Amino acid sequence: MNFNFSLKGFAVLNTLKFVLIANLIAGAVVFGVEKSTGFFGFESWSDYTFFVSIAIWGVAALFFMYPPGGGFGGDKADIAADSMVDSIVANEIDDDRMSDNTRFCIKLVLAGLPAFAICVFPMIFG
Repeated sequence: MNFNFSLKGFAVLNTLKFVLIANLIAGAVVFGVEKSTGFFGFESWSDYTFFVSIAIWGVAALFFMYPPGGGFGGDKADIAADSMVDSIVANEIDDDRMSDNTRFCIKLVLAGLPAFAICVFPMIFG
């Protein structure tokens, strides 16, 4: 049996890199805000990890609800201009953009899971 996992291996490696970088950035932002303002009053590492996961998932929710390049549309000028243009190619580009955005949001949801697991496991098993 000959299995070729080269492309899947790169996809998994890239996803793991994304998860690590997203957690580092979110952790740095949460840590910086807490140390500079003391607003949240964190007492343990689980507090930090909870807010890291909430920050990552919040960004994912915003990107899913308001995708980049989604446009606002709906006014009379947009409707009139849209009716005069063949939008087949533009719709294909929008579909590709939407699938890329969905993939990005799924990666962000996955990126929040390690921080959430670090937050929840001590409560369950500790």
